[in-house]
Amino acid sequence: MKANSVSQKKKLAIATVFTFVFMAGYALSAGMLGTLMPRIIEYYGLTLSAASSINIAKEVGNTTSMIFALLVVDRLDKNRLLAVMGLCFGGALLLFGAAPAFALLLAVQLVIGFSGGLLDNLCATYVSDLYGERRARFVSILHTLFAVGNMAGPKFAAWCYSVGGWTLSFLTSGVALAAAAVLFFALTRLVGPPAAAVEKTSGKTRQNIPYGKILRGKNLWYLSIASMFFSGLTYLTVWLPTYLDWRDASVYTTDFCATVMTAYSLGMLISRTGLAALSEKISTAVYVKWSSLLAALLFAVLLVVQQPLVWMGGIFLFGVISGANYTARFVLSCQEYPEYSSTASAFTGAFAALGNILYSAGIGALADAGYYTQALFMIVGALGLGFVIFTFLYRPPERRGPAPEKA
Repeated sequence: MKANSVSQKKKLAIATVFTFVFMAGYALSAGMLGTLMPRIIEYYGLTLSAASSINIAKEVGNTTSMIFALLVVDRLDKNRLLAVMGLCFGGALLLFGAAPAFALLLAVQLVIGFSGGLLDNLCATYVSDLYGERRARFVSILHTLFAVGNMAGPKFAAWCYSVGGWTLSFLTSGVALAAAAVLFFALTRLVGPPAAAVEKTSGKTRQNIPYGKILRGKNLWYLSIASMFFSGLTYLTVWLPTYLDWRDASVYTTDFCATVMTAYSLGMLISRTGLAALSEKISTAVYVKWSSLLAALLFAVLLVVQQPLVWMGGIFLFGVISGANYTARFVLSCQEYPEYSSTASAFTGAFAALGNILYSAGIGALADAGYYTQALFMIVGALGLGFVIFTFLYRPPERRGPAPEKA
């Protein structure tokens, strides 16, 4: 089959489908880790502070990937790089499930953080490149699939744990994701990439990224600082089951925690589906502002009440309110500099990774001292600060003047 004999519509469909598959696989692995974290802690005999190094190692790798994306990705062929990162991430999941020692597991987490962070960035910015002015809708759809994968992750992990221990889910998902990456690479070599992908890796965009202009944009700085505060939402997707296990393992069992995280992911799915459907009617910035305030108030109530059924229903509502916050960061960063989507989103992503490192280290230390619940109120306060930024500092694109000329 000749590449030029395949229509652009089919090439676009192939690229879109595999990008969605990679995002769903990435989300599945994130959902698995949160559910299995108590079992990993038990398997390696870790304290909560030591266990936080698992997340810190991942975020160090993620931060490195954001620096790489900031400096390099907009100069490269994203189509090919997406396949390579999918293969690397799948292989790293395999190694995570096979790690015999905790030190090796941490080393693998660095690779997972780097390849997963870059895979996440590439999926969103590649879709943004492919769909241009329709990016808000399609990035929202992409992150809706993240919610689907994240929703399946806890139950998949719990089932694998009951069948073959905590390692089985990582081994299985690693093989599947690596196989998808190889197939994507083979198909795009056979039929060629979409025209939009070729255009984005040629000419002026590939040769010159105006870092000075990008870094002078106050809006991007406000968005990045808010992303650091909002990373507490990501912390919860991994550590909430561990917190509930810490409260009372006899009440908050593995199956219960898996159900709680599935409820959260279902709420996230509804949130992201709603953002995709209403992207042309509701400002993304307005959604971020009010969702951060409502999420802060709701999570504070959950921490005070501490009842199993309240956690179940409350965390579902929490997902509905805040589930599209992550999607919004990508959409807003791409809107700021659409020609340099990977660079702009990597800048905000680096701040989010820094936030995750600070949350993991700070909350882990306080948890070991017996103040786990009090430590989680840091997330409540940070969400409130995000509301302040989007109320008084961040200016949505429709409220600003014309965009500056390209450098």
